[in-house]
Amino acid sequence: MKHWKIGLLFLAAFLIQPSLLNLISIHGYTPNLILCLTILTTFLYEREMFGVIYGTAFGILYDIMYSNVVGPMPISLLLVALGIVIIREYTNIENIINLWAVSIGSILAYYFLNWGLHHLAGNPVGFRFVFNSVPWIGLYSLAVITLLYWLMFRLPARRAKYRYNRYIR
Repeated sequence: MKHWKIGLLFLAAFLIQPSLLNLISIHGYTPNLILCLTILTTFLYEREMFGVIYGTAFGILYDIMYSNVVGPMPISLLLVALGIVIIREYTNIENIINLWAVSIGSILAYYFLNWGLHHLAGNPVGFRFVFNSVPWIGLYSLAVITLLYWLMFRLPARRAKYRYNRYIR
């Protein structure tokens, strides 16, 4: 996928996250679309660093626009993306079970890092309060990651296979 297409996806996630996503919340929980795209693009695209670059850039923008502290989100996204780059060397990207395992670990790591950095900045929100909601946010985010995986990876691969079969006769 081209840089500009991934950039448009991240821009759409950045615009949808604080506004339209609240319309489809489940019991008040919404997935973090920027985190979902960072996990997915870092996991799927080996040579390009889409997730690292765009995740960090849009994390900075998100913190500037919507947070009282600038830094925790981009630092957390950067560390999670770099962890995925390392883990990706040992996994098969075509197996969705591997994607789920990496996604669950990444979501937990992201929220732990984000909470820790906010806590260091003086945010009084407790660990228990944050991690009571993480399982529900994680499940919702995992559903979004799975949907995006099928749209970005499986459908184009299936279409490419059939496209070339019609020329072989």
